[in-house]
Amino acid sequence: MNSFTFLVKTLLIFFTSLFFTTPGWGQSNNSSGNIFGIQQTQLSGFSDDERVKVLLLNLLPSGITETAAVEIAKALQLNVYNTNHFSVVGPSEWNAQIKDRDPTLADCHDIACGVMIGKMFNADKVLVGTIHSEIMLNDNGKEERSIILSIRLVDTRTNITDFTDEVQFSDLKMHDELFRMAERISDNSLLLGNVLAVKHSGIIINLGRAQGIKIGHRLVISRRKSFKSDSAENTVGKTFQKIALAEIVQVSDLSSEAVIVQKILSVAKGDQIQTYVNNEKLIYLITQTRKELDIQKKLKPKNRVIRLGPTVTKVSTDFSNWSKRFNLTKSEHDRWLYTTVGAGAATILFLSGTFNISGFLSILPWVAGAGSVYSGIKYFHYREMLNELSTEGRSRGFLNSSLTNELPGWHWTPVKKGFNIAWVKHF
Repeated sequence: MNSFTFLVKTLLIFFTSLFFTTPGWGQSNNSSGNIFGIQQTQLSGFSDDERVKVLLLNLLPSGITETAAVEIAKALQLNVYNTNHFSVVGPSEWNAQIKDRDPTLADCHDIACGVMIGKMFNADKVLVGTIHSEIMLNDNGKEERSIILSIRLVDTRTNITDFTDEVQFSDLKMHDELFRMAERISDNSLLLGNVLAVKHSGIIINLGRAQGIKIGHRLVISRRKSFKSDSAENTVGKTFQKIALAEIVQVSDLSSEAVIVQKILSVAKGDQIQTYVNNEKLIYLITQTRKELDIQKKLKPKNRVIRLGPTVTKVSTDFSNWSKRFNLTKSEHDRWLYTTVGAGAATILFLSGTFNISGFLSILPWVAGAGSVYSGIKYFHYREMLNELSTEGRSRGFLNSSLTNELPGWHWTPVKKGFNIAWVKHF
């Protein structure tokens, strides 16, 4: 009985401890799962399209209130978004998500933490800015408060500053100046689009007059090769290969038509379009792309097609046809040659008076002369045809050039005091 009581108490203690510790284990596991879930889950906020993703940080104020800096940042975000070039996430949007993940990164102003936040959101660029006020004289010579905004656009993958700008404005001109700044940011940033359709005459893209595209504008066409996952940062990167260059020939508001000017692969629907509105950056992009396409074309292995039966048969058939025409023409050429020589000799003989011709036979010299003229015309006709066939045979490798000089006929030979005429016939 004592042993039985001891066993029951032991089991009760074990199940009791298991009951109280299991929720703790479950909570610990859930907590660990949330931690890993946060690291693997990409923060959201950007639109799911091909526009450049820009994360706008808090503007660092100096001599101006935080509230004014926030309002100017909102106005800047709206103007940058309205260029239709960027998908923009502002401070109020990313702060709400980043506080739950890493509170130390909240209210970030500088590039170092901004790049970290940009990678968390899978942003392409981070827009960093400082803002301060100064008292300056206006056009009327009166003192007026002026605001100076300086911005930097930084690539999150390379930490390289792509563009810097500064603008000075008063309260009344704030929106106009911010609009111009947004346009300059757009002009100096890589413009992305897609091929909407491929036609016989060219391609249709989803970039148009609204994005600053004009007739004659050059484009780089790239194709997505693969997806690469970075396990350390849990980000997904896209790898693209440049395959072609195109030029705009027709522009509408939101689309354009372009023709391909250089390619290493055929362009297909869905291929990515890259370009700049800024002419200097566009020239550099096109120049670099031309070099890449030329190098890829040179490195591409050449496929040698060895044709056996069909090619031999075709060449043999071509030679047979040419040889038949050449021999027939040569036969006619020789026949009329001999006829011309015979008729000419008969004409000379009849006109020489060797034979006494009278009566009806007196027309024989005229008949022989007419025959000489007609046969001579036919001879020169076939000689011209024979020369053409000889030229064709020489160009196609059917006849040696030395053989074409051995055709029978009249040959003029220059001598010291004139010319010698000789009839040459090779046997």
